[in-house]
Amino acid sequence: MKKTNSKFALVVTTAFLTLFVGGTAFNIFQGKFGQKLNAAEVEKEAKASGLTPLPDDLRLSIDRTFKQVGADWPQTLDVGKKKVKIEYAFNPQLDAYIKKLLKSYRSDYATVAVIDNETGEVLAAVGVEGKTNNIDNNLVLASTHPSASLIKMVTAAELLQNTKVTRETSFDFRGRSTTLFKYQLDESKSNRWDKSQTFETAFAKSNNVIFGKAAIQNISSEKLVRMAENFGFNQQFLPEFDFVQSHIGTAADDYHLAELASGFNDQTVISPIHGAMMASIIANNGMMKSPKMITKLVDASGETLWENNSIEKRVLSAETARQMQEMMGMTIDGGTARKSFRKMNNGYKNALDIGGKTGSITGGKPFGKRDWFSAFAIPRDQERGKGISISVMNVNVKRWHVKSTMLAKNIIEYYYNNVKPVPITMVKMPRMVSENKRRKAKVYKRSIASRPSKKKIVSGKKRSAIKKEIGKRNERKSNTTI
Repeated sequence: MKKTNSKFALVVTTAFLTLFVGGTAFNIFQGKFGQKLNAAEVEKEAKASGLTPLPDDLRLSIDRTFKQVGADWPQTLDVGKKKVKIEYAFNPQLDAYIKKLLKSYRSDYATVAVIDNETGEVLAAVGVEGKTNNIDNNLVLASTHPSASLIKMVTAAELLQNTKVTRETSFDFRGRSTTLFKYQLDESKSNRWDKSQTFETAFAKSNNVIFGKAAIQNISSEKLVRMAENFGFNQQFLPEFDFVQSHIGTAADDYHLAELASGFNDQTVISPIHGAMMASIIANNGMMKSPKMITKLVDASGETLWENNSIEKRVLSAETARQMQEMMGMTIDGGTARKSFRKMNNGYKNALDIGGKTGSITGGKPFGKRDWFSAFAIPRDQERGKGISISVMNVNVKRWHVKSTMLAKNIIEYYYNNVKPVPITMVKMPRMVSENKRRKAKVYKRSIASRPSKKKIVSGKKRSAIKKEIGKRNERKSNTTI
């Protein structure tokens, strides 16, 4: 009996060891095979989308080189023992002007990114630290900047495209439009101090309360995040840099959803290049062209090791993009950017369609009060291309130096005067007029029409004094001898 039990135990133990070792080996093999299969699938999807996959050795070298880029963009990569030349899409003339402009104002920190809407090429990417007045291009690639009200472009796109909200939809709000308290979102009580604005005016004037209310009443956190991901959040949107990713989270409750939709939080973060890309999507009638800063990598013999092809995908319908263009145009004409663009040469206003979105918030890294402006400038003459999109960000620690809208205005004027000149005409062309301006004009006309005509009222004493004076003058004239 003991021998039988020993034999049985030996058989069971042997079988167990065989299954364990064999299963482990199979799992290891399966894991390696699965990794190869997944890599092949990723490469296949990349090729299908038009993107040439970046080889692992080049990607590692790019990550190592660009994560701490410093003052100057590197001209070569060290790949093993080889030197690989980097070719950029920058426009040297525009890049030099922006550096000079930012250094002249000396904001604590400032960044500018300019994208060609037609090709997706990054024409300029400049960061400046005001304390040392030196170039710091780490600021341009860093995704540590709260997006503030730039996220309203995403919220507006979701509301206009997928809900019943239109540009003319009216919303009530109380208190200041730049704050967002829970009592301001409460719909159960209303009082005589409540004001109303249309959705397009709320966008132009960056009304946090109305955007918070509109989001709570019409969309969910998941839908907002999905639209944000279409705009490039939570994913790699620069083919050459996998570490440059903007982030947006989901909302835990209605108030948090209102914060996300209005940009009234410091957890939603973006990079300056992403800010320019968001405006470019609107300018391209809803099509996203992934920005490309590096155009190609070339070895010492001149052979191209990798070439950057922009990815194109539809984010918005053409109709929604057109409405967004008009709403962003209202920001320039009668919204939060109006003061800076009043000073723009009228010739450029007549030759270009300009739209933008401002944003401001305290926080982020480096810490300070962020002043954002994301905009597009498209020639009205379609033969001159699709124009540019621009993102300007200032970080002010103790005091303000210059508005981001003023910097953008100067850069747009310089670009269309020196880089790609457009003929300036002083003939007045139709401009996008805000609903608020139209309403004020109608009220003013009605008040003028109903106003009684003013007659000059003269008192009795004054009238008699005037008669006496006239009589004296006539008497002097009659006594005068010639």
